[in-house]
Amino acid sequence: MVEKKRKLKSGQLYWEILKVIGMGIAASSGNPLRPTLPIMVREISRLLRENTQADIGEDSIRKSLRHLEKKEVINLVERGDKAYVYLKDVGNFTIAEYSIKTLLDLKKKNKQWNGKWFLVFFDVPEIQRKKRDILRKYLTKIGFYRYQKSIYLFPYECEKEVVYLKKIVEGAKYMKYIIADKIEDEAEVKAYFHLS
Repeated sequence: MVEKKRKLKSGQLYWEILKVIGMGIAASSGNPLRPTLPIMVREISRLLRENTQADIGEDSIRKSLRHLEKKEVINLVERGDKAYVYLKDVGNFTIAEYSIKTLLDLKKKNKQWNGKWFLVFFDVPEIQRKKRDILRKYLTKIGFYRYQKSIYLFPYECEKEVVYLKKIVEGAKYMKYIIADKIEDEAEVKAYFHLS
């Protein structure tokens, strides 16, 4: 029996496209990407199949990209016979959130743990406790484990994502990144991430 591919509504397709573009920016530590249109369309198509099990034609993706350009969400810049795509608002909080979460989810899905722990900790001044609370919620939402009050960890390399977080999330500038070979209560954390 052939598995039926699900379809996305146009609004969902726009969102998935923005998320894919945001993933590229997050993976490059927040530097704006300007891939050519054919490369972007192929990559969006591949990631949509992997992440949503939806069968989306390249023509639909091109039309959606043109629509997002008209809405001034992305820029399509033509240079000679090539067109480049990039996100206008690189620091968009919501797109960044879902893009980083998707990247971290992909790392968890691949389950290639090397036995190291990747920790972020922060010391946001008390006068800025609202920013501190936002950062705590944000880290939990994108998939980090709360190890202590201001210490969060992840079992896979995530330095580029942390660099991006520092650029776009209020309070993240106070964050530091550490790689550890061993932690206390490791069994509990491994169970949380389903690591053997």
